[in-house]
Amino acid sequence: MSCRSIPSRDWRRFVLALAALFGWLFAAPVAPAADAVRTLTWNDLLPKGEVAVPQAVDHESIPVFDDFPPAASVKVVEELDGALARLPGFVVPLDATEKSVSSLLLVPYYGACIHQPPPPPNQIVHVTFADPVEVESMYEPVWVTGRMGLDQFTDSGIAHASYSMAGRRIEKYEY
Repeated sequence: MSCRSIPSRDWRRFVLALAALFGWLFAAPVAPAADAVRTLTWNDLLPKGEVAVPQAVDHESIPVFDDFPPAASVKVVEELDGALARLPGFVVPLDATEKSVSSLLLVPYYGACIHQPPPPPNQIVHVTFADPVEVESMYEPVWVTGRMGLDQFTDSGIAHASYSMAGRRIEKYEY
């Protein structure tokens, strides 16, 4: 049977079905590779509808309890649990030697946690490394790469963190 012997309406159905199949194939979302590193921003750590509280670092006065913003959100983005991610920020060392750290708080801006009040818990990541990593300076931003988790960190007198990360690498942030 040749194409000429196929009735025109059947031919049209065939062409439309083929076009729909190819359209579906090319429009289907492609799942990221299991170990693809996802670059995050601090806004990615905020649940839908939440906005980051502006930083409240005032170097001109000593804050008192009444100056602190209302209780900050600890809500997290559940989809980040288990994601291999890369996030920029500043290091607040927790378990450190002269030049290396094995645990730290990653914060979105310089001076966070050192000057009170700290950022909201869902804007702080508690990072632990299996082996200590070198940190050149607390004053320079870094990229931290690792596996995200939703374990809350409250063991610090500095701040609380709603996210955790099993750190794999720390590197200088390039502007």
